[in-house]
Amino acid sequence: MVNIRQHDVAAPVLDAAAEEQFAKAWGTYQKLVDNDYVFHREVYRILRRILVEDMKRPFRFLDLACGDARGVVGALEATPIAHYHGVDLSQPALDLAAQALEALDCAIELDRRDFVAAMADRPEPADLVWISLSLHHLETPHKQVIMREVLGILDDAGAMVIYEPTSREGESRAGYLTRFVATNRPLWRALDAAEWAEIEDHVTRCDLPEPASVWQQLARDAGFTRVEELFKAPTDLYRMFRFRP
Repeated sequence: MVNIRQHDVAAPVLDAAAEEQFAKAWGTYQKLVDNDYVFHREVYRILRRILVEDMKRPFRFLDLACGDARGVVGALEATPIAHYHGVDLSQPALDLAAQALEALDCAIELDRRDFVAAMADRPEPADLVWISLSLHHLETPHKQVIMREVLGILDDAGAMVIYEPTSREGESRAGYLTRFVATNRPLWRALDAAEWAEIEDHVTRCDLPEPASVWQQLARDAGFTRVEELFKAPTDLYRMFRFRP
């Protein structure tokens, strides 16, 4: 059974313009997923391997900025998951998530809420916390705050796994954005001109990537002691990390 909770979202912590743009571009984002333009297939394959090999006991999975949860369901099926908790601001996305998550045989809870606010007052523990292509919307110090709050709800066997835009060492934000456009525009052929414009506008206004060294140092400074890189996208624009206590 899926339990959907509503919270006061009148004053979200995240930039309202970014959230509005994301809602408008939902169909475009699905094209990115369907065409594997940001390498979700490999990312979810790695996530599944972690869940199968490292989560032997019934575990609690927290999915921050869960979207429609379509990709993560495949990673979670046939694992010993006991509880899934997804958090997202988009009600249409949560409605789709509720349908997709029916494939799981576990307790399911969905919150319509900003993930920053959700973590700020979360008392419930989790065993694995997952966030993808969302943490980079925060300024650098606020990324670390989220990591510290996640660490506070994990036990020694838990983990935080992220997949986020990653700049090269010494590369400015402007340099990353230039490289993003130069790399992806010729590759993302399924997008029409208007859809590409939506993506470029969103990335230009909202993306705050970090170099791999900074992502890892933020985790260490937040208190994680085991920090590892799991995957680098072939375009060298995104990386996947696991942080453990």
